[in-house]
Amino acid sequence: MRQTAAVPVVRPTSDSFVVVDLEGADRCDGVVRWAKKILLDGARSLARSRTYAWASIGEQISGASVGISAPPEDRDEAIAAFDRAPCEFALGLDIGKGVNPGDLPVRTAADWRNPLLNDDDGAARLALVSAGAVAAAAAQLGGLHDSTVAVEGPPPAINALGTAFAGSGAEVLELDEHSLSAVIAARPDVLVLGSAVGLLDHVGAATIEPAVIVPWGPMPVTTRAVAVARRNGVEVLPDFVTTVGPLIAAVDSSTDLVGLIDVAGQRIGGIIEEVRDHPEGPLVGAAIRAEEFLSTWQAQLPFGRPIA
Repeated sequence: MRQTAAVPVVRPTSDSFVVVDLEGADRCDGVVRWAKKILLDGARSLARSRTYAWASIGEQISGASVGISAPPEDRDEAIAAFDRAPCEFALGLDIGKGVNPGDLPVRTAADWRNPLLNDDDGAARLALVSAGAVAAAAAQLGGLHDSTVAVEGPPPAINALGTAFAGSGAEVLELDEHSLSAVIAARPDVLVLGSAVGLLDHVGAATIEPAVIVPWGPMPVTTRAVAVARRNGVEVLPDFVTTVGPLIAAVDSSTDLVGLIDVAGQRIGGIIEEVRDHPEGPLVGAAIRAEEFLSTWQAQLPFGRPIA
């Protein structure tokens, strides 16, 4: 794979940074997070995942990631300073860890994406992610009737995902808890997980019986876990495809959520159908597919695929 130089970092304030994954993009988007210390490596990985998501749907848009680092007593001022700081590129931001809806009024007002995604409770975004997870699983398996599904994560994600899978004809298993270990122990046909980057490592992957893993969040499966899973007959679907529903909506002017959910499901299902039989698995197949698009507008490909 061709390599690029280090991913550029912009520092709008002394407490913040913006990672923009690709050069030459007029628009970029990603997540904004606050903590006492936000690490650049994690931010770069999140930006890369978003780049591959945009490439998967054929959009010349770069992934990005914002980190705001400040002690708790300075949190509000650090976030407000970032919000006020000038930005030289069109930046769309999802609300991440440590940041609340309404914390970034200036950035939100300048967001180039469909305003439907900026609802305070995130219901539209979650509905689109859920629809994408269902469509991806159905495409991989050829349908979900008679399939069992277990969902990992916190509410409201598990509620939305469970409802969406149940509506597709799958049997959503009732669990006492929705931890990773509980989901694995349930031995479902479909494991839906995504509450943390690198959630499933190679040790956990070795305990999973033949199944399909459908991410609902970025990069929940480590590189070694993907390899172990495939050896055991477990296919890991590409998170940068299964979660791309909100991005499909972001570049659509429609505010008809039901219609956007339908469009997102069709596109995501179609991508998985393209890559499900790839000899190296659907995750690698989808990465190669994204890289083919990136090569049409980037002189060099980014170095490193978005896998934890």
